[in-house]
Amino acid sequence: MNFPADQIEQQIATIDQAWALLNNQLPKFKNIYNTWKDWYQQRITDTQMQKITIDAVVICYARMTLRNGTLSNNPRCYHSETHIDDLLYRLIAVSKLPLSEKMPSYGWSILSIFMGSHDLRQSEEVSYDTLIGNNERASYQEIKRLLTKIDTGKLINQEQKELLKIMIHGSTFGKNKDNKGNIYQGNLVKYLLQKIECINPIDSEIAYLACDIDTANVASELSDYAKSSLNVYNEFQNISKSQISAKQFFGTQQQQYFFELQQFNSRIGLQAFEEKKQLNAPKIKNICAIIENLDDKTSNQDVLETYQKQINKFS
Repeated sequence: MNFPADQIEQQIATIDQAWALLNNQLPKFKNIYNTWKDWYQQRITDTQMQKITIDAVVICYARMTLRNGTLSNNPRCYHSETHIDDLLYRLIAVSKLPLSEKMPSYGWSILSIFMGSHDLRQSEEVSYDTLIGNNERASYQEIKRLLTKIDTGKLINQEQKELLKIMIHGSTFGKNKDNKGNIYQGNLVKYLLQKIECINPIDSEIAYLACDIDTANVASELSDYAKSSLNVYNEFQNISKSQISAKQFFGTQQQQYFFELQQFNSRIGLQAFEEKKQLNAPKIKNICAIIENLDDKTSNQDVLETYQKQINKFS
């Protein structure tokens, strides 16, 4: 399926247009930009690759904030530019671990581009005849068009573009079964990698790490985890045509997400996040039990207040 460029992609088509928007309307971007750029340039010495990656991340950031974020007419609570902020900070954090020393230089570039681009499109029609989400398909097609435009020297080779494709398609998340009987839980990346015979172990690790970082909110401080879960709920509520049960979301579904669906599959991700996730585990289990034990007639607002109260108690 083809997902053509929308108005936002056409409006922010160049790095100059991206910077004009960010400098004029979102000056706070400079904080995360300078932190990430300084980190990135310490690891990548090729100035041409630096420019491609930096331009790609900046353009994606501008499109995200205008399409779904702070500068959008219809801002999303979770899938906005602040999600990119979180992922870039997590990427910087994992790079300080001993296992990251084996990361090839292109890995940091592809990972940075993934953080900026994998959630670019969030409003595509849901399709039930394919495992890969249409949002993820559309996001990859958009970043592919951008790289074709700005990477005229093809420094990012076809193999690396295919890796980025696996990463973005693999970030499709949920518990799914399509009409052909294919089943996956959590990130689709593990399922996709099992279907590829010739991918090397390093690229598999990079793909796993990308999706590990994407769902590493489970390893955040409990208050930060709660903020992200509330943002997800509010976003779902805002775009849903019907009321979403807060009791089900913060009870059964949260427990399923935390303990069944979310898993760290990369060696670096395990080292970076698993211990912190396990510290949160008993607290989340207790909070979910409290929510599940509420009366079914409890209003959404009362559920949210109970959830926040319990988060404050266990923090």
